Amino acid sequence: MEWKELLNLMKAKKAKPDKSLYKHSLGAKERAEFLLGRIPHPGFLKDCLLLHVFLHDLGKLDDRFQEKLEGKRKKAPPHAFLGIELASRFLPCSEPYKTMALLSILTHHRDLHEGLYQDEMDKKEKLVVDGKVLSSPAEPAFDLREDAIDIEVFEEYGLSPLEVRALYTLFNGLLRVSDWLESANLPADIYYLDSGKRVRKAVLDYLSRRGFQPRDYQLYVLGRGGGYFRLPTGDGKTETSLLATPDGASKVVYSLPTITTTEAMRKRFEEVFGREGVSFAHSLLFLSLYYRGELDSKLLHRYAMRPIFISTIDQILLAFLNYPRFPVREFALRGAHWIIDEIHAYTPYTLSLILQGIEYATKHLGTKVTVMSATLPGPLAGELERLGLGELLPFSKVRNRYSSRGRVEVKVRDEGLLNAADEISAEKGKVLVVANTVSRAREIYRELREKRDDVYLFHSRFIQRDKRKKMELVEKIERGILVATQVVEVSLDIDYDVLYTEVAPIDALVQRFGRVNRRGLKSGKAHLFQPEGKRPYLPYDKRAYEEANSLLGELEGIESELELLRINDEFYERIWDRYEAEIGKPKITALARELGLMRQKQAEKILKTRDTFMSLPAVPRPFLSRAIELATKWDELSEEEKLKATVFVIEHTVNVPIWTLEEYKHFNEDLYERFGVFGVERDYDSEVGLKE
Repeated sequence: MEWKELLNLMKAKKAKPDKSLYKHSLGAKERAEFLLGRIPHPGFLKDCLLLHVFLHDLGKLDDRFQEKLEGKRKKAPPHAFLGIELASRFLPCSEPYKTMALLSILTHHRDLHEGLYQDEMDKKEKLVVDGKVLSSPAEPAFDLREDAIDIEVFEEYGLSPLEVRALYTLFNGLLRVSDWLESANLPADIYYLDSGKRVRKAVLDYLSRRGFQPRDYQLYVLGRGGGYFRLPTGDGKTETSLLATPDGASKVVYSLPTITTTEAMRKRFEEVFGREGVSFAHSLLFLSLYYRGELDSKLLHRYAMRPIFISTIDQILLAFLNYPRFPVREFALRGAHWIIDEIHAYTPYTLSLILQGIEYATKHLGTKVTVMSATLPGPLAGELERLGLGELLPFSKVRNRYSSRGRVEVKVRDEGLLNAADEISAEKGKVLVVANTVSRAREIYRELREKRDDVYLFHSRFIQRDKRKKMELVEKIERGILVATQVVEVSLDIDYDVLYTEVAPIDALVQRFGRVNRRGLKSGKAHLFQPEGKRPYLPYDKRAYEEANSLLGELEGIESELELLRINDEFYERIWDRYEAEIGKPKITALARELGLMRQKQAEKILKTRDTFMSLPAVPRPFLSRAIELATKWDELSEEEKLKATVFVIEHTVNVPIWTLEEYKHFNEDLYERFGVFGVERDYDSEVGLKE
């Protein structure tokens, strides 16, 4: 078949009921060309990249696919498989790039795995056009799959496993994004920034609308990202990081530790950039979009299809761990400005993944990375510099921000929080009480509720419906007592008058201090109490807790936040060997060699269970029978009923510690298969959460 003959055939056949295959393919290619113009890529690969996008749907020429479009049949063999041999005839790319392009076509709807298209291979399915066999793809598809699983075929050309991976996510990410944009009739310019200047202007306009002028250090970083910097809480870290966005950045990708902080920041970003300019993602995206009436835009948000993308850090790390559709996740980082907020807030294992992800992204994806924290410890700054991230904002320019801040007067108390219940209840204004565990937070809450009505409780053991309401309440409290756990530590713009807290690692204490007298306009106080119980250090590492305890005496009498930084650095120097042990393990490199380009469905589980207290989603007893009923009758439900059922189960799910679940687990096969959750035979109360 000649090229002209192929084009005529593509014009005669349909890709969609209302669009020819040629028009769809050309539209995808045009979008791909726009996208390539905004990201770093090897120039010599441009023609190969664009041509493979144009040829990606040749399997739709098949008679069975055309009959399916016409409503004459329900199923047709997968077109990505059927078109692979025909596409190979028209790809003049040199090796190994031709193999990579064909692999991208083969996997543009299904991720690579060991059994990919095995049924079609066993049946020796053929590409049949107008009643004639045009191509026999089974054998070449098999060879391609096996070569891709054994990435040594690419290494023979001198490519390292990480270089192979980056090459694949360039081809496959470009193809999938271009295909999605064209299929949705969306222009390519919704995906990328037109300029970093637009980001900076939007931030400056936002500050102006709120009556603020940019500070000197914010003007200093204009367009200079990436790198790392320290800045006290309440001094505009977020705006400063955004102002650092360089002119050539393709996107802004903003990462945060938790769903709560991501949702809070999403609202702020939509004020800055407009709702249409922001996409966001976290593990409860479905529920967030349901509340917003935007379920149809799930892919648009999950895969960062807008210029500004904000998400929990796990959504980025999943890309590096070969989670399903990882090429699309990784493609969003190519040429982007990746901002990592609150980098101090992660366990050694997760931090090691973040650092290795930074190294991979800067080296292979052309990503500019900006890292920030109010309490960025010296040893971590050293690791960032080793990765090529310099000090974006010289500390000399913000030193006076720390030295002039004496926001809290610290008092160390050798007693438990409950002993101070009368004292706390007598406080006026806004009072923040932070316990290290949910059980102690509940206990303190109950004691205070007997003394006052304006006492509120916020922790992680509420069902999703109530957690959302609690978060809204936390943001609106004008007066009263908030009893909480670590959920209030990071990225929440809340401001209290006085803090009563249990002892925790120094960096966690500094973050808690940052929730008091946030603007530095009044005199704040922080009272530190000893946790009680058989293992008072929980949920923290025992050694970290003990080292923090040994430094408490230095916290009393501090006159500025500069002294807090010094104490925090000393704390990290004492425990840094725990981090070094994890940082030294080549996790992403090892995974690239072990899995190659294959998907890994267990990636999410790995992130949830490593060196942290494992928790799993479960439906508490009061809602369990209804959830099981919905799961059991699923096939009988209408589409609208299925949507409502899904919302009900997610809204009534709580994250339960594994040891609790092991003792009280209720396993129902339908519930687990349909929604991926367990039941937990424990009572629940909307006031205090999952009961002890």
